[in-house]
Amino acid sequence: MLADIVQSNFPEGVQLPKCLRVVCDFLDAHGYPISGCFEICDWGKKDAEGWFPNDPITRSQVAIFGRGSTGSSYALWLTPNANPDQAPVVLFESEGQFRVLAPNALQFCRLLGLGYDEVESDDLTEPPIEWEETEPLRNWMAERLAIDFPATGEEIARTANEQHPGFRQWMEDWQAANLK
Repeated sequence: MLADIVQSNFPEGVQLPKCLRVVCDFLDAHGYPISGCFEICDWGKKDAEGWFPNDPITRSQVAIFGRGSTGSSYALWLTPNANPDQAPVVLFESEGQFRVLAPNALQFCRLLGLGYDEVESDDLTEPPIEWEETEPLRNWMAERLAIDFPATGEEIARTANEQHPGFRQWMEDWQAANLK
């Protein structure tokens, strides 16, 4: 089961949120694609090592669960809230940028279900172009999680940035101390 593989790549003691297990279960049952170019990542430890080389403490503060088409990593940021269900979802972009995407995993799943081709780069103020293509994923999640889906991802992204403005500083501080 994919969820177990993703879980095995999380920091010790960190549980994969139920909503992300539901996405993994969808993949086990239906395969790809699920939403645009997003993929579940089954090698999260390697990605964390790439972002935070020689720093196991910082690596234990992120739980990578997804990848974008350009190699970007989607992760739970466990520093502000060690509860993985409440941890914000952050993006480590392939070119070294980083940002907060969703206030928590459930809100990320709502965003994922909208049908953006590239959650990391599409304009979330605009309606997604692949709404119809993600209907099976939305139905699967709605049945198992009792969630709804907004017309755009704008509110989810705005709320994430309002609730977690410290992520950028956390990353900049780490980079200043470790990338000389």
